[in-house]
Amino acid sequence: MMMRYSKEELMPVVAKLAARYTGNESTSVTYEKARQLMGAVIYCIEVYEKAGAGDEGLVAAHSSLSADTVYRQGYEILLNKVAEIRQNYNLMMKEFRHYGNRCCYDTFQKGLPGFFLYYDPRFDPVNHILTLDYPVLVPLESRCGADLMEVYVNCAYMEQKFLGKLPEEYIRYVLNAYSGDYEELIMNLASIVLRNIIGCRIAGKPIDLIGYSQEEMTRLENFISGNTREDLEEHLKRYVDELMDFAYEGNKELGNYLKEDMRNYSFELKHARNYHCLQTVLAVEHS
Repeated sequence: MMMRYSKEELMPVVAKLAARYTGNESTSVTYEKARQLMGAVIYCIEVYEKAGAGDEGLVAAHSSLSADTVYRQGYEILLNKVAEIRQNYNLMMKEFRHYGNRCCYDTFQKGLPGFFLYYDPRFDPVNHILTLDYPVLVPLESRCGADLMEVYVNCAYMEQKFLGKLPEEYIRYVLNAYSGDYEELIMNLASIVLRNIIGCRIAGKPIDLIGYSQEEMTRLENFISGNTREDLEEHLKRYVDELMDFAYEGNKELGNYLKEDMRNYSFELKHARNYHCLQTVLAVEHS
C-alpha cells in the first residue's frame, strides 16, 4: 500500500512521539530510536489505511486528514486489534491440545502470552517479540507486529478446531506413525493428520488405526501415477472441501487454510510414489 505522506509531513508526528518517549523532557533521541519511532508512526498509519481499504468513504476522508490524525486513529485501531487477538487466543486456549508435541506446547502455552505482556503498540509496534517456532501453513514473512500475530493466532485457532473434532487417540497414532520422535519435532500437526485423512479417502480406506492393505496401497499408487502433479493438487483440494462439508459444517475459512498445504502435498506424493516411501508421507503403518 502506497504511503501518501511525505517524510516532511511525518517528522512532526515522530517528534511528538519522541517527546512522549522521553517524558516530554526532550525530542532528542538516538538515530536508532528515531528510526524505530518513524517505523511506529508508519506502521499505525498503514493500520489505518488497511482498515479503510475497500471503504470509499474512509478513503475519501483519509485524503483530507493530517498525518498526525491518521496516526492517532491508526493507533486506536491497533489497540483494538491487539484486544481481538487476545480474545481469540483465550478462546483457543480453553480447549487447547498439543498432543504431546513440545514445540506446539512451548509456542502457544508458554511463549505466546509474552506477546500480550511485552508488545509495545505505541513505541515499537513492528516488533512482535516472539520467535513463533511452531510452523503454520501460510507464509508470514511479509508481516510483522500485531498484523503477523493476528494471522498466526487465527491459523493456530483454525488448526485446533480441525483437530478438535477428531479422536485424540487417532491423532497421536498418526503423529507417531509419521515419526516416533514427533513429540520433539518442529512440524505442523494439522497438516500431518489431514494428509493421513486424504490418503485414506483416495485409497478407499476407513479412517482408523489399521494400516493400509496391499489393495488399498495399490489403489493409492495408481491414483497418484494416473494424475499430473497439477491435477493431483486439484483433487486434493476437492477432498478438503468434501471433508469440510461432511464434518465441519462447510467451514470455508478452515478449508481454504488447510488447502494451503495441498500444493506441497501433491509434490510429496509424487516424489514418494517414485521412491517407494508413501508410508512416511501418509503417516500410517503398512499392514
